[in-house]
Amino acid sequence: MDPNVQGSFIPKQALTAASRGSGMGLFFLLALFVFAASLVAAGGVFAYERFLNSQISQKDGDLRRAEGAFDAGAIQDLVRMDARLAQARTLLRSHVSPSAIFYFLSTVTLEKVQFNSFDLAVNKNGGATMTLSGTADSFSTVALQSDQLGASKVLRDVLFSGITVGEMGKVSFTVNATVDPDLILYSSNLKQQSAQQ
Repeated sequence: MDPNVQGSFIPKQALTAASRGSGMGLFFLLALFVFAASLVAAGGVFAYERFLNSQISQKDGDLRRAEGAFDAGAIQDLVRMDARLAQARTLLRSHVSPSAIFYFLSTVTLEKVQFNSFDLAVNKNGGATMTLSGTADSFSTVALQSDQLGASKVLRDVLFSGITVGEMGKVSFTVNATVDPDLILYSSNLKQQSAQQ
C-alpha cells in the first residue's frame, strides 16, 4: 500500500464552521429589533390611551362643575329673552315707516301742486302701493309733476290718470305708484339716518 493513502475517511483535523451562521445571526437580530419596537409601540399606545382617558375624565368633571355654576332659572330667563329679541328683530325688519313717504313727497312736490288725498296699501314683500289725488294750476304743472315723480328711484310704475279741468280752471289728477320697500321699511330708514350722522 501506498504510504500516502489514508485508511480512514474520518478527517483528523477539526471542521470549520460554515459561513451560513452569520446570515442566521443577522435575521435573528432584525427579528429582535422588530419585536422590541413593537413592544415600545404597544407601551406607547397603552400610555396614550391612559392619558386620553384621564383627560376625558378631567374635562367631564370641569363640565359638571361649569353646569353647576349656572342657575337653571337664569338659563330659562336668557332663553326667553333671546326669543323676545329675535321677535323684536323680525318686527323691526317688517315695520313700515310711512313718514319717509311724506318726507319724500315734500321734496318732490311742486309749489303749484296740492295733494288732497293719500292712500297707502302695504304689500307682503314690504313694498307699498300709493294712490294720490291732487290739483294743479295747469296741464304743464301736472306734466312737470309727472316728470318729477317718474324720475324718482323709489317709485315705480308711476301712472297719472283721471286728469280733468275743474270749475275754476284747476286741473285734477290721480297718481298711482309702487313704492320701493327701502323707502318705507323702518330698518332701512334707520340705516340711512345712522349713515347721515
